[in-house]
Amino acid sequence: MKATISIPVGVAYGENEALPANPEASDIRVAIANLVHSFPGGVAALAKRSGVSANTLQHKANLNNDTHHLRVDELQLLQRATGDIGPTHVLAAAEGYVCIRINPVTPTSLLDGHARVLSALADMTQAVRDATEPGLPVTRSQNNRVEFHQGELIGAINALGAMVRARMPRNQGSSQ
Repeated sequence: MKATISIPVGVAYGENEALPANPEASDIRVAIANLVHSFPGGVAALAKRSGVSANTLQHKANLNNDTHHLRVDELQLLQRATGDIGPTHVLAAAEGYVCIRINPVTPTSLLDGHARVLSALADMTQAVRDATEPGLPVTRSQNNRVEFHQGELIGAINALGAMVRARMPRNQGSSQ
């Protein structure tokens, strides 16, 4: 069962706060065009920074061109060069996922993994409390701190799960 909550932009964000980094475009081609054309200095600057032909990049980011397309490795290269993973957000959202930056650390034991999860949860809880306790609007900095600790918590949970999965016996010829 999936639950979704929609909050109108006017209610969720104050007039002085930026909207979330998730792109408005639901089409991957639009997201790629936005990535390429919004880079400071334009297509030529992005092409130079990422080491690709400006002409080819222009064609691959052109919404009216059906013959040139970015390969996955080229998209990854452009996202690294720009620091903008908008197209990845679009791909993930189309399948019902979200992208959150995590910094996983491999636990040394189950107890260590559990302690890392609890520590990350405590840090996130503290960040949420600090942001919301005064009753004032949450600042961008406070929101960024909460999102950072959210990623740390998810990373700790994923690392603990990966450690458990790694201890499963591997049966030959079985896909389970």
